Amino acid sequence: MKIKKLLLLLVLTLNLIMLMAFTVSLEAKSAYKTYTLDREDELVETSEAYEAIDMIRYLSDGTTLDSAKDMFIDEDDYMYIADTGNQRIVILDPDLEVVTSFGTDLLVKPLGIHVVDDFIYVADYGLGKTNEDLGSIYIWEFDKEAIDPETSITLVDTFSTPSSHILEVDNFIFRPIKIAVDKNHTMYVVNEGTTSGVLMINSSNRFVDYFASNYVDLSLWDRIERILYQYNDNVYLTKNIPTPVYNVAMDGKGYFYTVTQNSNEDSQGDNLKKINIGGINYFEDDMFVYNNIVDAWIGDVENVFCVTSSGFLFEYDNLGNLLFTWGGPGVGNDKLGLLVSASTIALDSKNNIYVIDDNANRNSIQIFRETLFAKKVHEALDLYNHAMYSESIGVWEEVLRYNSMLDVAYQGIGLGRMMDQDYELAMENFEICRDQEHYSEAFWEVRNIFLIENMTSIIYFIFGFILLFNLVKLTNRRYNYLGFVGTTKTKVLKVKPIRQFFYMFHFIKNPFDAIYGVKVEKRASMLSAWLILGLLFVIHIASLLYTGFIFNNVIIEQTILVKEGLKIVIPIVIFIISNYLMSSLMEGEGTFKTTFINLIGSLMPIIIIYPILIIISNVLTLNESFIYYLGFFIATAWCVFLVFFNIKDTHNYSVSQTLVNIFLSIIFMIIIIIILLMVYLMVTQVVNFGTDIIKEVILRE
Repeated sequence: MKIKKLLLLLVLTLNLIMLMAFTVSLEAKSAYKTYTLDREDELVETSEAYEAIDMIRYLSDGTTLDSAKDMFIDEDDYMYIADTGNQRIVILDPDLEVVTSFGTDLLVKPLGIHVVDDFIYVADYGLGKTNEDLGSIYIWEFDKEAIDPETSITLVDTFSTPSSHILEVDNFIFRPIKIAVDKNHTMYVVNEGTTSGVLMINSSNRFVDYFASNYVDLSLWDRIERILYQYNDNVYLTKNIPTPVYNVAMDGKGYFYTVTQNSNEDSQGDNLKKINIGGINYFEDDMFVYNNIVDAWIGDVENVFCVTSSGFLFEYDNLGNLLFTWGGPGVGNDKLGLLVSASTIALDSKNNIYVIDDNANRNSIQIFRETLFAKKVHEALDLYNHAMYSESIGVWEEVLRYNSMLDVAYQGIGLGRMMDQDYELAMENFEICRDQEHYSEAFWEVRNIFLIENMTSIIYFIFGFILLFNLVKLTNRRYNYLGFVGTTKTKVLKVKPIRQFFYMFHFIKNPFDAIYGVKVEKRASMLSAWLILGLLFVIHIASLLYTGFIFNNVIIEQTILVKEGLKIVIPIVIFIISNYLMSSLMEGEGTFKTTFINLIGSLMPIIIIYPILIIISNVLTLNESFIYYLGFFIATAWCVFLVFFNIKDTHNYSVSQTLVNIFLSIIFMIIIIIILLMVYLMVTQVVNFGTDIIKEVILRE
């Protein structure tokens, strides 16, 4: 019994040791996921960039916020909050302790706040009930060294409507909602309903100018209406008004960042802009951005943070490329990191992100802290922005260990490799992130090195080839040892299908003779036309596969080659059928066979020129791109010319009849495509319905 007890005690002791040695630390999972864009501009999950660490509902003095609409953090990490519902400004120190609050005796509806050199600028909307209830801009000075917090705030000035004859003529109503101020104390004010852009107001409250207005994109029909009815007093045209700017921020380099809330499609638009004083936008129009952004903040490495009213947070680099997006909408007292109604965002010197949730059930400040992943990205971006590309390679490689799909990392490594003159490796990285511009620069260097090292050999080869060609030509005249070539060619061309196939090439050299040969002499067949169409299919597939990366925007991994080829072949066949039907109605003389062969013959320039373009696309850079696109233009213009005269001569039309015939053929072609799509959708629905019934029967059994 004693031995059994000892053994049992020994087993329990070993289990306890193993439990202590292999204790698993459970880590709380975030309430949200972090995403970035992949190479196909699709959102994909990535490592967590920012973790939610706290939610402040009650300030250190026991008070709470009420619908706070704006926030600013200065270089000393003091936080200034426009507590709109409480009609006050609250100042928190770097430890988030309340220093003081003020403004309840003046403020009506403070919506915007900005701090420069310890001067606090507050944009107060005012009552906004009548045109006389104007807003104001209040300026206080904050003395951080004051012993008594109550005496640390001094009202410096109060501004109402800026002085300007332009504003007087426009019956301007001053209702400021957001404000930014530069080092010269020039104010940039967003005014409610102002469609001309942001107001620039100097330190003496004099209106200087508008800037950063949004662009009005007129549709084609709107432009036609203005041309037709601009002088007709009986027609009232719809006035196209730019969308007002909603918010404005600025960095230390003179760039402004405007936020616009307007509807857009597929999360694409210019809701977030990086502009200079002249209004030039440095972000791409198709950048990934949501349409309900409420605020933006510029980070230490020129990165841009923004937040949407629905609770999503975004981080972009200085070119507008999305780095991370996280967060999301919450409901009531939800999990940490989710926001019910975000109103503003700001960062401190430690890159902690503060977001105010102004929902009545929240009225809180949420804090997000950057992870090691985000720190590495920011470290690499800082080196990248300072053109320290070689030094950034190691950091970018560490970043790729967290997320191998981050294109900005490959671009940074590629630039570093270029600085190290490792151009081939740079090309590999640029190709991965699909950076065609920098790839072209690296390829130019590779090509230049190759030419320098091999120019002598190339010259010798060219002269040797010319010499050999002329030598063979001269000796063949005397000894005729290449006579079998001509004999073989004659025998091959006696085979009717081969002869008819090669006859199609007459459309390039003598198109009018070729049309006559097909129409009258029957020198080409449907088989030869189908072979040319098949060859066109093959050339198109080859262009997708083998066109140089600089000129190839196709992502092969996402491409179904046969489907892409049919996109070329099927419209051609449908156009030929449409043209024949229209020609029959317009008393054209050509048969379907003649129409088919001649129109296929019109595409022969593509058969000749496109293979050449595929080859040269692999040796050209963007600097010589005009050669590549000139080839496309010549091939297209040549085909259009041949199509026009083929239709004209095949059906014996006049020029005007030919133009009408082509126009009607295109219209009928579109109708046929629409009908085919409708039939395809109907068949698909029937098949899916039948499949669902069969699955239901099988599952029930």
